[in-house]
Amino acid sequence: MGLERKIIADLDGTPYPIYLGRDVVDGIVGYVQEATKNNKILIVTDNYFKDTLARNIADLFEEQNYSVVIHALGAGKGNKTINEVLKIYSVLEEEEFARDSTLIAIGGGVIGDMSGFVASTWLRGMNLVHIPTTLMAMIDSSIGGKTAINFRHTINGIGSYYHPIANLIDLNLIDSLSSRDYTSGLAEVIKCGIINDLDFYHYLSENYQSIKNKSQEHIIEFVKRTIEIKIQHVQGDVREGSKRLLLNYGHTLGHSIEVSTMKDGHEQLRHGEGVSIGIMAVAYIAGEYLGLDSTVYGSYKLLFEKLGLPVDVSASAMGMQRETLLNACIKNVNKDKKRLNNKLRLILATEIGKASVFDDVPFNIIENAFNHIIKV
Repeated sequence: MGLERKIIADLDGTPYPIYLGRDVVDGIVGYVQEATKNNKILIVTDNYFKDTLARNIADLFEEQNYSVVIHALGAGKGNKTINEVLKIYSVLEEEEFARDSTLIAIGGGVIGDMSGFVASTWLRGMNLVHIPTTLMAMIDSSIGGKTAINFRHTINGIGSYYHPIANLIDLNLIDSLSSRDYTSGLAEVIKCGIINDLDFYHYLSENYQSIKNKSQEHIIEFVKRTIEIKIQHVQGDVREGSKRLLLNYGHTLGHSIEVSTMKDGHEQLRHGEGVSIGIMAVAYIAGEYLGLDSTVYGSYKLLFEKLGLPVDVSASAMGMQRETLLNACIKNVNKDKKRLNNKLRLILATEIGKASVFDDVPFNIIENAFNHIIKV
């Protein structure tokens, strides 16, 4: 088949396979059969895939005499709530799902996070299979065991850590992504180069046009390398005591911007767009606080712009006054779950390819960073 990869994720003593390539979902029945003899399957999917991918996978299982239930819901962040989770629990109870039955999550980060949370808590843990359908979910949210739902204005306020029995990353799904969704995912790819691998960062910079054009050869290589970097940082530190924290590079300020710009409970910025703006904000902080060379900031900005990622946010484009957005970002960043001893922990890149955790950045510099990246 050529362009196929298998990566073993051994994160906390429970290794599981990540299958990467085209048509890998076709083998899903065999992967489940290796893990359990229970023939009950719950597919949790967003509405977009209900009658296509979810139905096709249900057919594969039903051909082997499995009992399959499909539960579909909206994929927006506004649906990542306890109310939607309770609906899934109701299905599990009514259909008498046991611990050794399997929940298959088909969708992006919202579906994966919610499904993982449900699987981790139903009868204290049932089998979970991820089929991520966005680039962001493929390289980030479906790997590492984080599961969560939002609580009021707190992103991922209620969650747990839980790993799947398999993760199927089918590159066919990238073909159907909108340009915006594909580009949004690239922010996490660039992030991994910045915090860990200078050569990878240069690879992305040199091949940005092919990557932007969805070159199949480049897609499988950058997805594979990004996954490897994520596993490297999660291994031995699933609960974010040390090296896993580095994966939050750009996220602290980025999350604040995402939640501050939500309108009527719905996102106006994709997660990756928030991350790219957040990276520019912490690069500014690194310049102010660490004296990071301004050419590094310029390098990030140029690469993001070449790939079509935002480097700042316009308050008016979000339907807000600049001062209102600035105050909301400052307020929300103080709620960040990565706080320690009432200090805000920030990940700063000390150079391209290396990053560290800092918990002593003066708050006025953080405010200055918001001032820098929030435009009229």
